[in-house]
Amino acid sequence: MKKKRRKVFEENISEQPNVPPRAVPGTNIYKKPSKKWQVIVMCIVIFCVAFLVYANTLKGEFIWDDEYLILNNSQVKSFIHLKNVFKTYVGYGSENINNFYRPVQEISDMIDYFLWGEYPLGYHLTNVLVQAMVAVMVFIFLLYLSENLMISGIAALFWAVHPVHTEAIAYIAGRADPLYGLFMLLSLVCFIIFAQRSRSGTKTMVIYGLSIAFFVLSLLSKEIIIAMPILIFLYMSFFLKGTEKDHLYRKLKWSWVPYAAIVLIYVWLRLTVLSFSDIAPPSAFNKIPLVFRLLTFFRTIIIYVKLMIFPVGLHMERQIAITKSIFHPSALIALGFISAVVWAAVKTYKHDRLVSFGIVWFFANLLPVSNLIPINSFLAEHWIYMASIGPFLLVGIGVYRLYNEKLSGQKILRVGLLVLVAAILALYGRATMIRNLDWKDEISFFNSTLKYHPKNARLYLNLGNTYYEQGQIENAIEQYRKAIDINKGYAVAYGNIGSAYLHKKQPDKAEEYLEKAISLKNNYPIAHYNLGIVYFQRRKYQEALTELKVATEQLPQLYQAWNMIGRAYIRMKNPEEAKKAFQRSLQIMPKQPAIQQALKKL
Repeated sequence: MKKKRRKVFEENISEQPNVPPRAVPGTNIYKKPSKKWQVIVMCIVIFCVAFLVYANTLKGEFIWDDEYLILNNSQVKSFIHLKNVFKTYVGYGSENINNFYRPVQEISDMIDYFLWGEYPLGYHLTNVLVQAMVAVMVFIFLLYLSENLMISGIAALFWAVHPVHTEAIAYIAGRADPLYGLFMLLSLVCFIIFAQRSRSGTKTMVIYGLSIAFFVLSLLSKEIIIAMPILIFLYMSFFLKGTEKDHLYRKLKWSWVPYAAIVLIYVWLRLTVLSFSDIAPPSAFNKIPLVFRLLTFFRTIIIYVKLMIFPVGLHMERQIAITKSIFHPSALIALGFISAVVWAAVKTYKHDRLVSFGIVWFFANLLPVSNLIPINSFLAEHWIYMASIGPFLLVGIGVYRLYNEKLSGQKILRVGLLVLVAAILALYGRATMIRNLDWKDEISFFNSTLKYHPKNARLYLNLGNTYYEQGQIENAIEQYRKAIDINKGYAVAYGNIGSAYLHKKQPDKAEEYLEKAISLKNNYPIAHYNLGIVYFQRRKYQEALTELKVATEQLPQLYQAWNMIGRAYIRMKNPEEAKKAFQRSLQIMPKQPAIQQALKKL
């Protein structure tokens, strides 16, 4: 009797299938092996297409934030500041103060400055090359997921040419997006390779280590990548769990933990030793209740989807009214749309996980900009830089299914479908090239943006700065006054008018506006610096020193203020203090021949 039971037990074991009983049919329904040469050709095509649509940005100038990140940023102008990059906010070497920590972006600008100086073509070339590499990585990433050349190729081409990404590429300061995107996709692809290796070993762990290293580089490029642990978990849940690879899921289900641990360490550092919130302007969104922020975020989802389908009216400085009630028509429409999309994601998970993943990917990548934690805006086109991969994956799937299922055996209609896809790609590519022209120079950029936001004080301020740099001082003052008309308490506009009058050698008017600026915003180092110059010109050296020292206390890296302190001490016949000030200036900005000469004379 015992032998018989043993025999039955052995027979039951032998009847167990190799795949887990929970395996979901259809998780790999698009699998279609491709040859190596086909993959290489597609990579070359995608790279060239991505480069081509952004090639006209190479003629662009430095615009807006490019000035504080590069032109006025002493930190990127010498490799002696390399260590300091990891301790300070991005653009630390300029007059700008912010709470963004992006060392990789700053290092890339440092390398570009070493190669190109203040020649903008080189910086634009870096942006375009990185964008082309990201487009190739989008293709490779989706190829690993779908194992289908047509789906991944079409999706990557749509992603590469779509005009919604111009804000991240045509704008040099937007480089944080392609940088974090490149390292993020490298990290994900390495993780997929690691996860799909059935055998453990040194090589497998090296690949896993590379994935983590690329993730860290991505995190040091832009904060939005804090959603990475969720993306790793989603990959395992969609492509390993409950499939023929379920044994790999059981083996690796905690492999997302190191990514989460890195995020926690990063957040802790950003809240403590790497927090610059005590000197950076606070977010006005802190005062908006969480429920209002979330309701408004739901509405932005619809705007993003519309922009991907009909990319018209693209512009910076997007604004959206705050939604304060769930019963508001726009809120109800947004919630209805999102509910339908979530239902579709749940429904398709059972039989078409690739479609479900494309939907969930979009939402997961937008979580960091959902304003759960208040940030500086509700809406920005470049925030869907990586999130848009999901919708474009759905486009690739849709074209593939039409081509292989609905139009099977119908050669003419198949050709027509491919022609239609090529035509849409061409239209999107042309729209991108036209949109790029908005970034060719500052006047074009600000004028094109002001069409959409004629009541935006910051835009008038920056347009005034452009005129100021071009020597059109009266035009600059006119734009600053427009900014003040919109915002009566705009300290920076008053400060810039003061600077303009200083340039016009009208110290009385300069002093009037600079003191007004400081009364509105005492923590304003440039205004203190300019007021110090006014006093210096009037030979009031002690008053000048007072203002200049306040400027260096508020902005220690303002080497121009240290230079003026040195000159003031020379006039006051105090060479030792002058020497110290000049030496401090040269530590910040070594390449100053005039200051080096003055120091030698001392």
